[in-house]
Amino acid sequence: MTLIMMALCSLAPASLEQDIDEVRERLKDPAQVFPIFQELIRAGRYSNAWEWTLSPKTRTQLPYEAFYTAMTVPEMSYDVSKRLLNSIRVHKADGDARTVQLCCSSFGFERSLRLGKFANLWVLDFTREELESFVRYFAGRAMAWHRHQVKRADGWHYAYPPDWTYAPLARTCGCGT
Repeated sequence: MTLIMMALCSLAPASLEQDIDEVRERLKDPAQVFPIFQELIRAGRYSNAWEWTLSPKTRTQLPYEAFYTAMTVPEMSYDVSKRLLNSIRVHKADGDARTVQLCCSSFGFERSLRLGKFANLWVLDFTREELESFVRYFAGRAMAWHRHQVKRADGWHYAYPPDWTYAPLARTCGCGT
């Protein structure tokens, strides 16, 4: 049985090992936790995002199946949701306060997430209720952005001209910069 396990482990690609080392090195900086999470979600590596960027407490409260379902529901596959998730930037990361401030002026998005430290690596740390609140806020910002585009396009839905440029909801981040 041990030989079978060793053989299966040897089949793991070497690039994944290098990837893990790179991620571990980046997770030593609290400002890198959310960008790593974004990159993994964008690449469709939901299990890695769940395992590498969420705290053990969060993973206990949010089983992988629930996390995967939340990330792959039809609402997340819409262009607006993808655009919002990809455009969120870390405005400020504070290791002492264990928070990361996320902003996106195009969507008028401003939210703080709590960080945790596991071993010597920073991870996202939140409860199920905080996640549900974040998802509701996220969906509300996406809908507000969509309604703003429709208003700017004189009521046209999904039929913007080819030279259309999206109108931002705000000129600055929600935190004032």
